[in-house]
Amino acid sequence: MQVFDNLALQEVQSISIDGSPDRLKEIIRMILQELNQMGYSDVCNILEEESQTKLDTTQMNELKESFLNGDYEKLLQQLEFSETINRKLQYEIQKQLYLELVQQKNYEQAVNLLRQLSEYNEKESQVLAKMIFLQEDASQLYIELAIPIDQGEQRLQLYQKTLNLVNFGDFSLKTQFDKVIDQALEYQIKQCPYHNDSNENKNYSLLLDHNCQCYQIPKNNSIIFQDFDDEVWIGKFSNSGIWIGCATRKNSIYIISKESQQKISKAHQMDINSLVFTSDDKLLFSASNDKKINGYDVQTAQLKVTINQHTNEVLCLAYFKNQLFSGGVDGWIGIWQDNGKLINQVKSKVIKNILITDQYMLLHNAAVFSITVIENDFKFNKIITNLEEQELIVSSAISQNQQFLVLNISKEKPKLHLWSLKTFQKLHVFFGFQVKGIEMKCCFGSKNDNYVCVGSQDGKVHFFNKNNQLQQNIIDGHDQAINYVDWHSQTAQLLTASDDKSVKIWIQDQVTQQQIINVSNEYDQPSNSQYGEIEEEQDDHEDEEEYQQQSEGDQSF
Repeated sequence: MQVFDNLALQEVQSISIDGSPDRLKEIIRMILQELNQMGYSDVCNILEEESQTKLDTTQMNELKESFLNGDYEKLLQQLEFSETINRKLQYEIQKQLYLELVQQKNYEQAVNLLRQLSEYNEKESQVLAKMIFLQEDASQLYIELAIPIDQGEQRLQLYQKTLNLVNFGDFSLKTQFDKVIDQALEYQIKQCPYHNDSNENKNYSLLLDHNCQCYQIPKNNSIIFQDFDDEVWIGKFSNSGIWIGCATRKNSIYIISKESQQKISKAHQMDINSLVFTSDDKLLFSASNDKKINGYDVQTAQLKVTINQHTNEVLCLAYFKNQLFSGGVDGWIGIWQDNGKLINQVKSKVIKNILITDQYMLLHNAAVFSITVIENDFKFNKIITNLEEQELIVSSAISQNQQFLVLNISKEKPKLHLWSLKTFQKLHVFFGFQVKGIEMKCCFGSKNDNYVCVGSQDGKVHFFNKNNQLQQNIIDGHDQAINYVDWHSQTAQLLTASDDKSVKIWIQDQVTQQQIINVSNEYDQPSNSQYGEIEEEQDDHEDEEEYQQQSEGDQSF
C-alpha cells in the first residue's frame, strides 16, 4: 500500500496545473492548513513528509516564534495591516502585554497601559483592572475574558487571533481552503439559471454541481379571462391575491375574481393610466387623463369617491401605509386619505410613476432619463440621489424586499436595467424581448425576488435571473402584445394582460384542466355619471360592514 501511495503521489506531482509549477504546492498547503485546523496533526505530518511541502513558511515560523517569545515590538514591524485592523490588533497585543506585566507585578507600567486599553474597549478594561487587585483569585476574570491562565497558551491564542485579523496572502493559514470552496460555490450559483435563494435547504453538496430546478417559474396557464371589450392595458392582483383589477382601451374597469366579474363601462372619459388597491383590498383607485381619480368598492364595483383636484392628466397612483399617492402632468404629488381628503402636497415635475419604500420615494420623471430618489420622512423634500439613464425609461418596478429597482429602458432597443437601492449602482442588464411603441410593464417575482419578468411585443413572457443576468425561460403567453405583468409574491401566480382582449393566470404546478371565464357575460355596472362625483366621503368606519371582505379560506387564483 505504501508503494502504491508513493507512485500515486509521484503521478500527482508530475501534473502541471494551469501551467504553474507552484500551483500543486499551493493546493497541498491548503489541504495541510485545513487538516491542521481540523486537528488531524498525524495525517498532516504524513502529508508534509511525503509531499515535501511544509505547512508553515519561513516567514510564518518567524512570526509564530515572535508571538511565543513575547517579542511584541518585532511583531509590529513584521505585520502589515490596514488602519482598522491595526487598532484592533494593537489592542490585542497591548492586552497580552498588560497580562504579562500584571503577572510580573510591574503595576506602574500596567496601569499606564490600561489607560490606553480603556480608550478602545472600556468595558473589557474594567475587567482587566480588577486583575491588579485580585491577583490570588483572578481565575474567574480569565474565564470572563475567555483567556487561558497559562502564559504560553495566551501567546498562542494571540497568534491565532492575529491570523484571523490579518490577510497573510501567500502564507495564509486560517481559512484559505474554505474561501476557495465558498468562491467556487458562489460561482456555480451565479451560473445556475434557475437559482432561487428561497430554497429551504442551503446546505448545498460540494460533491455535486449546483443546479436548481425550474419549477419556480409559473409557466402553466390555469385560468383565462377572455372577451374584454378591448385591449387590456392594465391588469394587477390585489394585495390578498383574491381580486384582479383591469383597465381596457375603452376606458372600462373590470373587478374580477374566480367567483364574480364586474365591469364598469366608461369609468373615465379618457385613457386610464393607473390602478391601485388599498392595503385592505376594500377599494380600487383609478387615475386617468380626464384629470380624475375614482375609487370603487371592490365587492360591489360602486363608485365611492372621486378626486378632481388635479388640473391636468393624472399618470400614476401608489398606495403606502393607508395613504394614496397621485402624480401627473400638473407638477405636484397629492397624498390622500381613502375618502378623498387631501393630506399633503409635494412639488414635483411631470411624474410617470411613483414607487414608495420604507426609506425612499422614487419618482419616474417623464421628461428626463432618471429616477429621483427622495427620503421618505413624510415631508419628501430631501433628494438622496438621481439614478441616471442614457435612454428613455418606459416603466419601473420595485422588489418586495425594497432592495432592488428594475427599469424598462427605451422603446427602440428594449432592455431591463437592474439597480441596487442599497448602493444605488446598476447591477445587470437584461435583453431579448421586443417593444414597438408600447409601454410594457415589468415586475419582480418569487418570494425572494429572484426573478425579473417582462412581456413582449410578440406575446411572449420573458423571465430573467436577478442574480446572474441569465435568461431563464420564455413562455408563449398571448396571440398579441403583452402590456402588463404582475407576479403575486404570496401565491406565486403570474398575471399577464394583453392586446388580445384577455388576461391569463399562470401557476407553477401542472394544470389538469384549464378554466376559461368570459367576462363579457357578467354584470355590467352603469357608468360613473349615474353615481355623481364625490369629493369627500364620510369617515371610513361608517361603511365597515359593507366593505367586509370574504377572506375565509384561500380564494386566490
